[in-house]
Amino acid sequence: MDSNITSLSILILEDHPFQRMVAEQTVSGLNVNSLHTARSSAQALQFLQNKGAVDIVICGLNMPGMDGIQFIRHLAEKKLARGVVVLSAMAASLVRTVEDMAQAHGLMVLGHMSKPISRTRLRELLEFYCSEQARSRTCPISSRDLIFDEKELGKAIEANQFVLYYQPKVLLKSGQMISVEALTRWHHPELGVLSPVHFIPMMETSGLIATMTTKMIDLALDQIRIWREQERNLAVGINVSPAILTNTHLPDMLIQKMRDMNIPPELLNLEITESSLIQNASLSLETLARLKLHGFSLSIDDFGTGYSSMQQLNRIPFSELKIDRSFVSNACNDKNHKAIVEANISLAHKLNMQTVAEGVETLEGWQLLNELNCDQAQGYFIARPMPANEIPQWEQQWLARQPITPPKPCIRDMN
Repeated sequence: MDSNITSLSILILEDHPFQRMVAEQTVSGLNVNSLHTARSSAQALQFLQNKGAVDIVICGLNMPGMDGIQFIRHLAEKKLARGVVVLSAMAASLVRTVEDMAQAHGLMVLGHMSKPISRTRLRELLEFYCSEQARSRTCPISSRDLIFDEKELGKAIEANQFVLYYQPKVLLKSGQMISVEALTRWHHPELGVLSPVHFIPMMETSGLIATMTTKMIDLALDQIRIWREQERNLAVGINVSPAILTNTHLPDMLIQKMRDMNIPPELLNLEITESSLIQNASLSLETLARLKLHGFSLSIDDFGTGYSSMQQLNRIPFSELKIDRSFVSNACNDKNHKAIVEANISLAHKLNMQTVAEGVETLEGWQLLNELNCDQAQGYFIARPMPANEIPQWEQQWLARQPITPPKPCIRDMN
C-alpha cells in the first residue's frame, strides 16, 4: 500500500446508511490514516469546523436538507477540505457541472464514482491526489497565498533566479522522446522552488513578462545548443505570453539569435495559450505569420479551454495542437471527455497538425490515446518536469519500460 495514501484524512458524506457503511468499509480497506463519516451536510460541516480540515471529502449530491452541491460550496468557502470526490449515479452532464463548480471554488476535483464505490477506482483517485500534492511540495504550503510585488520580481529576474525545468514529450507509438516543454521555476533563496502560479500573474500585469520571456528563451536556446553539441536535435517548446506577441520585432530578434547559435528555427516551438489569444490582433497576427514564415513551430496550448478555438485554428498557422489535461486526464472514465479528445485529434490531423496530449497520468490513459491515434504525450506517467541534467537518467529508465503493451480495452462503463 502506498504510504502516501495511508497518511490521508478523509470524510465520507452519505445519507443512506447501507451505502455509507459500504463506502466506509471500502475506504478502510486502503488503511487511510484518518477516516470519518457523516449522514448529512450539516453534520459534516459541523464536524469539520470543530475538528479541522481534511484532505479529501467523498460526497453524494442528492440528499435531504442541504444537498451535496450546496455542501461543496460551503466546503470551499470555509476551506474545510483540499480535494473532493463526487459520489453519484446521476447524469454525467450534471456531475461535470458540479465538478466544474467545485474547481471554480478552488477545490481540487479528483473525479467521480458511481455507487457502490470501487476500491480500484478509489485507489487511482487517491494516488492522483498524492501525486498532485507531491508536485505542489516543490514550494512550501505557506507559499500558496504569497504575493510578490513588481520590485521583488524585477530583482529576481536581474539575479537570474528563474530557471527552466524540462518535461519530455514522447511519441505514443514508440515511446521515443522527440522534444521537451520548458517550464519556468523560481529558485527563491528563502522559499525554495516556486511554480509559475506564484509569479506569472503579477509579471503579466506589471509588464515584466516580456523581459522574463526573453530570458527564458535565451535559456532554452542555450540548452538546445548544448544538446546539439551532444549530437541531439531535441526541440524545445516554450510558453509565450500574448503580451510579447505584439512586439513585431520578436521574429527578427529570434532569427538573429538562432543564426548566431547555428540553431535551426524548427527546434524552437512557441506555445501560445488558446484561452488568452489574442491581445492586439493586427500586431500579433503579423508576429505569428512572420515566425511561421521563417520556420518556427507554433503550438496552440490548452486547446478547447477558451471561447474561440475554431477561429484561432483558422486564422493562425499552428503546426501542433495540445489537448488540455482537463479532457485527457478523465477520458478513460468519461465518454464526453473521450469524445472531445477523439474529435480534437481528428480535427488536428485533418489540418495537418501534430497532436500532443497533456496530463497523461496513467497507463490506461496512455493506451487510450494510442488507440485514438494521438501523436505525442506528456504527463506524470511519462515524466515530471526536471532540470536538463536529469533527463539522460530518466530517459534510460523510461526506455527500459518499453514496449508498453497493456491489455485492452481500457474503457470502462461510463454510463
